[in-house]
Amino acid sequence: MGLASPVFALFGKDAPALWQERFFWDGLLSGRSRAARSQADPLQIPVLKAIAGQTAQQVANLSQIHAYVKAQQDNLAYAFGQPDPGPSLETIQLNFETLSKGSEQVRHNLYYLTARCRMASSQALPDPEAGQASLLILGQIQQMQLALNALYLDTVTVRGRVHENTWAADKFFIFRTESLYRNVVRVQDAIFAVYNSALELHLRSR
Repeated sequence: MGLASPVFALFGKDAPALWQERFFWDGLLSGRSRAARSQADPLQIPVLKAIAGQTAQQVANLSQIHAYVKAQQDNLAYAFGQPDPGPSLETIQLNFETLSKGSEQVRHNLYYLTARCRMASSQALPDPEAGQASLLILGQIQQMQLALNALYLDTVTVRGRVHENTWAADKFFIFRTESLYRNVVRVQDAIFAVYNSALELHLRSR
């Protein structure tokens, strides 16, 4: 089973980036940010549009993870109906591990996008185009929340079915189940973080 390629490096070397993103974090960054507020970065709008696209990619990633999690319900029903569910559960356990890592990757990506939004917000000036671009980001975050809600409900269902059949699942399988559940839940904090940073960006841009 394969998920979409992780978007850890969310943009290539030729993608738009704020000047702040081209420097290491150091003690002068806050001073540079204050100075930058007198004039917006010329790549501000392209960066905001890129962030909107990168956020949309996370929506797609969550939706794909959700589709695979939902499929595990049928896989579990088949496995628990077998006299020897061991071989099927081994495959499902690997699926859980992959889905758990995918959820964790989305969370990391969202924290990265949070940092990008905060950098953009540090030098945001009132601008209609920037305001519209920040609204696009907020819209994608709302879609992401809906995708996470659906993923969470099916993850809870999968977790419940595993705990109803502990006779067939060993401690390692239960651990993978709990790890998947935990990593899905932890995405929520990352969504809150990117939403708050994007909202601040919008308020400063409008």
